[in-house]
Amino acid sequence: MNSNDRVYYSRDAEVHAMREMTRTVVMCLLLGLGVGSALALLFAPTSGKKVRDDLTKSVGQGLEDGRDALEPVVKRLDKELSDLRKSVEAQLK
Repeated sequence: MNSNDRVYYSRDAEVHAMREMTRTVVMCLLLGLGVGSALALLFAPTSGKKVRDDLTKSVGQGLEDGRDALEPVVKRLDKELSDLRKSVEAQLK
């Protein structure tokens, strides 16, 4: 017998519950892996210092690249939103 003693009224409800349970377990595992990796790098000897420095540089560069990539998109969306607002206001008058 399954360790789950719940009664499901449809197969969809059971599948949904299993997906949620699986998603929770995977998120906990990934969180644990991330925390473990961070702690391992934090307490690593001098060879870990180079890894930490490289990781810091790559994360900083990734954030900068992401910011550069998103800036034109945000400006375009802002312009489209203002155009939409103007057209809605014009139609309401």
